[in-house]
Amino acid sequence: MAIVCLKVGVGLVLAAAAAFAALMGIGGPSFSILYVAWIFVPAPFAYAYYLYRLDRGSPWRPRVRALAFSYMAASTVLTALLLLAVSWVGSERAINPSPCDDLTEASDHPALEPALERVEFTSRDGTGLVGWLVRGSRDEAVVLVHGYGCRREQMLPHAEMLHEEGFTVLLFDTRNRGESGGDFVAMGYYEKDDALAAVEYLGSRPDLGDPRIGMLGLSLGGVAAILAAAESAEVLAVAAEAPFRSVDSAVSQSFTHFIGLPAFPFAPITVWLAEVRTGLDTGLIDPVGAIPEIAPRPVLIMHGDADETISHDDSRAIFEAAAGPAERWIIPGAGHADGATDAPGEYGERIVAFFEDGL
Repeated sequence: MAIVCLKVGVGLVLAAAAAFAALMGIGGPSFSILYVAWIFVPAPFAYAYYLYRLDRGSPWRPRVRALAFSYMAASTVLTALLLLAVSWVGSERAINPSPCDDLTEASDHPALEPALERVEFTSRDGTGLVGWLVRGSRDEAVVLVHGYGCRREQMLPHAEMLHEEGFTVLLFDTRNRGESGGDFVAMGYYEKDDALAAVEYLGSRPDLGDPRIGMLGLSLGGVAAILAAAESAEVLAVAAEAPFRSVDSAVSQSFTHFIGLPAFPFAPITVWLAEVRTGLDTGLIDPVGAIPEIAPRPVLIMHGDADETISHDDSRAIFEAAAGPAERWIIPGAGHADGATDAPGEYGERIVAFFEDGL
């Protein structure tokens, strides 16, 4: 009986390894090395053949036995190592993402460029941050928080829309992006503190008086804006475009969209490795749990209907958790965090109206 259980157990281990190897092989178009995983898929079939087909009296049996067990052991160990390697690459991309491309530059906004004042301030943990301040003609100011992997230039279209209506705007590089310091992207955990430092900086400028402050963030920046507003009553209105509901959700969708691999088991291992490497508890990055704390201040949640990176379900979950006045706008034809460029007219009207009413 014990031998039967052992054989079944070995078979189940090999079957699991083969399944994971097949899953990784699917990702070959994104990472060519993953095609190697297909070599390990036949392991359980080789095991079954060894158990039931090979003539026990065959002189080749010892040699085949050695080869079979070497192959099966290698398939199990190397599949596990490849699984960890894929997840390690995923964690590296999560905390040190490639820079965004196709961003506009200051020179692409000639009406705004002369008014850009380079500023420096410090986040709560001492990380140096760099940004642009554009002084407006009114008493309201809006902090603009860029998205995952990007830098402050992503927010230039938003700054132009708001500044044209007289708002003061502060756009800055969050940690590990652009000119700011920091060792890694924290998926909103420390970016929240960066956003709060921007609010504090506005309050420290005597030439701005005592501005009423709102916040607008994209993607990860939207999450940071929600978390920041939940902690600070100084943020009087919050707009977030394409925020994710949790790190688990964002990483899971990234595996499916960018790599072509299913979320399980890669996403959970990736999140765990990212936590080990950074010391973060990603469970604390919870915009769904934080947004009720913003009430009774107004919230605007936006999402492009052509977003293939973060599901509408994420922003819907955040919107439905709001306890105060909240509005949700699905942006026609807009991709991920691209509302300002894909639907500039209505986008500008909506965010200006939102901050005029909220501030």
